[in-house]
Amino acid sequence: MKKKSLSAKKTIHKNLLNYLKNPKIGKIYRDFENLLLLDNKIKSFAIAVSGGPDSLALTYLAKCFSILNNSKINYYHLDHKLRKNSTQETLELKYLLKKFDIDCKILVWEGKKPKSNIQSVARKKRYSLIINQILKDKFNHLLIAHHLDDLYENFFIRLLRGSGLKGLTSFNQVNTRYNNKIKILRPLIKVNKNDLLFIAMKIFNYYIKDPSNKNINFKRIRIRNL
Repeated sequence: MKKKSLSAKKTIHKNLLNYLKNPKIGKIYRDFENLLLLDNKIKSFAIAVSGGPDSLALTYLAKCFSILNNSKINYYHLDHKLRKNSTQETLELKYLLKKFDIDCKILVWEGKKPKSNIQSVARKKRYSLIINQILKDKFNHLLIAHHLDDLYENFFIRLLRGSGLKGLTSFNQVNTRYNNKIKILRPLIKVNKNDLLFIAMKIFNYYIKDPSNKNINFKRIRIRNL
């Protein structure tokens, strides 16, 4: 690597780490780091980046972790093509992250899209495409940005479905398995959404706004607005 490029990277890393001096961000990062360091087997992991504030906060925290702990991290974003401007959003996101020395791999959902049950189908497809790719890339840990507000929403959704005690509490687990191949970690499950929004705006001053988050035709959104 050329000296100029190496110097630029060091400056970017220094600037990213400087944000940890903020009391709120520093506290969230320390909890995040301590949780990951509990498992000595985690030497590398993948991040699912939707482009929303939650995943961008996770992206920042993971980048700091990789700088301070010399960990290998791959970042993945799925262009779902459910909205006309999704590809443009994807390009903007990739360009933005590149400025922070974060190389985000782009996956594309090709083919027909669902006409009903869109959120659920899209979520399953996103998991499937990203996990298939990270397995190809030889990763077996995936970090996702589920947070405390998601935990509450999921509890009520499962309660309405008539889930038993196991179903009601399973989402609270920090670590779960996907097809016995991928270990999924939710290191932000005790952090509220407003704090993640604070981090995303403080670092990136940007996030992708998903209009479906205001569509009350979706059960999750109705519960969110209770």
